[in-house]
Amino acid sequence: MAEHAGVVRRREDPRLITGAGEFVDDLRVPGCLHAAMLRSPHAHARIRAIDVATARRLPGVVGVYVAADLGPAGEPMPIYAPHPALPVPCKIMPLARERVRFVGEPVAVVIAEDVYRAWDALDLIRVKYEPLPAVVDVEAALAPGAPILHEEIGSNVVAEWRQRVGDVDEALRTAPVTVRARIRLARGGAHPLEPRALVAQWKDARLTVWGAVQMVHRHRGVIAGQLGLPEEHVRVIAPPDVGGGFGTKGMYYPEYIAVAELARQLGRPVKWIETRREHTLVACVERDQVHDVEIAATRNGKLLGMRDDFLHEMGAYTISGLNLPQNAMIHSVGSYVIPTLDLRFRGVMTSTTPAGAYRGAGRPYGTAVIERAMDALARELRMDPVELRRRNLVPADRHPYATGLTTAGRGPVDYDSGDYPRCMELALETLDLPAARTEQARLRKEGRYLGIGVVNYVEATATVPNESAVVRVHADGAVTVVSGAAPQGQGHVTMFSRLVGRHLGVDPDSIEVLTGDTALVHTGGGTYGSRTAAIGGSAALLASRAVLEKARRVAAHLLEAAPADIVVENGTFSVRGLPSRTLGWREVAAAAHAGRVPGEDAGLEDTHVFSVEQ
Repeated sequence: MAEHAGVVRRREDPRLITGAGEFVDDLRVPGCLHAAMLRSPHAHARIRAIDVATARRLPGVVGVYVAADLGPAGEPMPIYAPHPALPVPCKIMPLARERVRFVGEPVAVVIAEDVYRAWDALDLIRVKYEPLPAVVDVEAALAPGAPILHEEIGSNVVAEWRQRVGDVDEALRTAPVTVRARIRLARGGAHPLEPRALVAQWKDARLTVWGAVQMVHRHRGVIAGQLGLPEEHVRVIAPPDVGGGFGTKGMYYPEYIAVAELARQLGRPVKWIETRREHTLVACVERDQVHDVEIAATRNGKLLGMRDDFLHEMGAYTISGLNLPQNAMIHSVGSYVIPTLDLRFRGVMTSTTPAGAYRGAGRPYGTAVIERAMDALARELRMDPVELRRRNLVPADRHPYATGLTTAGRGPVDYDSGDYPRCMELALETLDLPAARTEQARLRKEGRYLGIGVVNYVEATATVPNESAVVRVHADGAVTVVSGAAPQGQGHVTMFSRLVGRHLGVDPDSIEVLTGDTALVHTGGGTYGSRTAAIGGSAALLASRAVLEKARRVAAHLLEAAPADIVVENGTFSVRGLPSRTLGWREVAAAAHAGRVPGEDAGLEDTHVFSVEQ
């Protein structure tokens, strides 16, 4: 077992820490070409002309391609999370045609025999731009006369959504205490060790894509749709080693479509590896938000209502839909009882890199809003901020607690369980708050300032409750687990092997775990939103149960006993009360695969698609 003194040792780590990991750029596909992207130097401009003639003549260059060369694959791409408040999404194209709207937007692609020649050729492409006014601030984008990024919308506000619970106006008008705060949350981005990367191969009228992506099945659907292919003709593989994701590798990017389409046109594999500079420039990041918050409360600190009107910066295109501001909205109530609510967001376009998921995808933003508002209220009441929180946390006996809010497509925002007051007390006990306050006072006398902050955080995780797993016991007793959830360092192999191994009574280290390959499992959600153990693990557990029950029936036939009398312990099957009659997994699996049990199909495996209803 891979554990010592109760510590589980990850199976993935020896390979990674010894430099034996295999990432996308380690793939050596015979005849592979290399792609490099020409990117806009302007935040907003019209493309008047692109001259690629000189670049095409450079030795080693196979081709230089612009939007028109992609054909139907060059049409606008689908967005990540559609929403009813976004009726006219501003979609990005694989290559910009007439206009660019952020610095780094791809304009042309060079395909060459080696990556260095491809980058040399980029310098030979001549693009005539007509610079246009840019707007890079979410509030400035709303000002009269601000440049409009997408004229078909008529303004830079592309979406608006509002939710109300109770009469907030009355609460704010009659409350003994009200506080207001403007809270600005800055943009942030992910820098995984491995940048975005892709290899596409067209062979026998089928496309195989190896990519550093978080959701192989969803990317398969997008790529197949853009290229006009049946999904079964597209295979997407996330290698066993993906150097970090953090949400950034879950988005659908224009480069993926361009590389896949050109691999099809050329009939040769094409590799694209993003540089660190490119990642800094164009990989999706989480965006600015500006919140105007009002809180109503009694003199003893009981919350009566909250209004939050906020702006969310979408960037130049609505790549991620409205999942980020929606998550910020529904998390802005925190773990507190707030009887009345008035929450509104507006999605605002700016000439900056498109917004996407990153480390919580809007959830920490909402938490930051309510917690900073609570601190502002505590200052107004001259109350200990810990005591203010204590008085407003959802009590353990009020679950399920309905906030009154809802989500688009995911149902109401209800808290099903939890003892939030006790959770905070445990944190305070661990900190030893009285001792920390004493130290704070002592240091303040010396002119040193020690801050003590308290935050309560409740998060909606394991969203999109649909994930599949395959558990297979081979004829020789070996076990394989397959999941569509592709890891980026979380330890999926260790988790799945231990979960299934414990249930089947098999050494986890002997279990083969295969992940992130659309050819191995027919459907899957992917890795994001803290969902793999909860959703993917549940699918694997239920598949294990089905396999074990069939194995029990096979063992019962072999041992001439009733299935209910079969005892399974440590991978051994025996008859209750007759411990001398035993079978191991090898004997049971061999019989199952040989079809020796009447009424049972040959083989010993189960595919389970888990959904939240289960």
